[in-house]
Amino acid sequence: MQNTPMLNLARRCAVLAVCSVAMSVMPWNQAAAQSVGQNRHRVPASYMSFLGADWLERDERVAEEQPQRVLEAMGLEPGDVVADIGCGSGYYARKIAPLVQPGGRVYCEDIQPEMLEIMQSRAAADDVDGIESILGTSTDPKLPDGELDWVIVADVYHEMSDPEPMLAGILQALAPGGRVALLEYRVEDGTGDSIKADHAMSVRQVLMEWQAAGFELEALHDFLPVQHLFFFRRSGDASTSRGLNDSDLLDALSAGLIEAEAVGSGDGAVTVRIRRTGNDPVVVTLPVGTYFRSGGGTRDMIARRDGWVVLYDTEWRDWSVRAVGRQSDRDAPSDDEQLEILSPSTAPPLEALMYQVQVGTYTVADSPTLYVPLTLGIEQAAVWIADADLRYDRMADALSDARMPSQYAVAFALVFVDRAGIDVTGRRVWQDRDAIFGRLQDRGDRGLSAWYRLKTVR
Repeated sequence: MQNTPMLNLARRCAVLAVCSVAMSVMPWNQAAAQSVGQNRHRVPASYMSFLGADWLERDERVAEEQPQRVLEAMGLEPGDVVADIGCGSGYYARKIAPLVQPGGRVYCEDIQPEMLEIMQSRAAADDVDGIESILGTSTDPKLPDGELDWVIVADVYHEMSDPEPMLAGILQALAPGGRVALLEYRVEDGTGDSIKADHAMSVRQVLMEWQAAGFELEALHDFLPVQHLFFFRRSGDASTSRGLNDSDLLDALSAGLIEAEAVGSGDGAVTVRIRRTGNDPVVVTLPVGTYFRSGGGTRDMIARRDGWVVLYDTEWRDWSVRAVGRQSDRDAPSDDEQLEILSPSTAPPLEALMYQVQVGTYTVADSPTLYVPLTLGIEQAAVWIADADLRYDRMADALSDARMPSQYAVAFALVFVDRAGIDVTGRRVWQDRDAIFGRLQDRGDRGLSAWYRLKTVR
């Protein structure tokens, strides 16, 4: 996982109510975009080379990730057997080893032998004993069966190229009552926007994948500055505390598990006021593309990220959901204006577009992956191009983002629109392409220039 500067060029769809919303006529290639009703799978990120091991040891990691609080929440005890999956330089393993002594041990697993050599060197320098190296593969962590009290997977699950057999291997290695601590940078609230988009995950993505692999959620901690901290256990394992249920927002409303209403919250968000009505704590999630319809002549709003909230009690909560407005000729809904909560399938092309916004990457032939910056201005331009078919001059003045000149915002927006299966060369903004791409500074064979060249030679 690596930080990236802002300009580095680098579902379940539950239907509570079905409404007909008029869409602009657009050439939308549904085969090119992923089908709206299908479960979507992430594209795993490239794993970090051992050449970047020093970054794992950066001093800023203490404040950014607060490892001591993670270990305190795990409650490790002497005698525990722990595995650090994708351990890298052994940053966590070296902290864990003294906590499980006497009698415990730590398996430090990685798929790069060079990383394990770096880990051993650092452990020796720190005078830390009790760590055993395991050279795993991309499909097998090579862990001992039924032995582990804890597994920690810190900022590495998103890099697993074949996660299903890896999760099966972790599950098989757990002892009765064994648990997994999973750390991933957050997609939902913007705290993870400083890293590459494929190096962050949402609660919804994680639960979909881990529950399908035979795990259940025991706890979801939200005390870290930029990361989710999940505790998982084997499904049906009654030897530990009670699990934490989860539900899709519309499913929970339909089942009467919650009460919720949505109101405006400016240009870039919607506030969902929510409370649980049942007896048990619940994690409520919503998918990117969830549609919030205005009835008062203001903009409809569309969730631009997955969302999540944990309802531990029956008190009302204000849940902020990042969103973008649909209509260019309307104001954003006010904070006292109620919005109707609808399925993403209300506007399938915009759902496909918002999914691509959340993914945030684009692979250009014969060029490195293009990492699109995540800003409201870019995402707003993408909606207006796809839905309202606006010209560049209609958008440029309205895209007020100090971090992103308007021509870059529209250029990156075109990448999202293209990725969603919409023919950008048929949009009216394409007539202004010289004014947009002629002013970009990323000349050469990479990034936006490579994407633009690919589109113009077709």
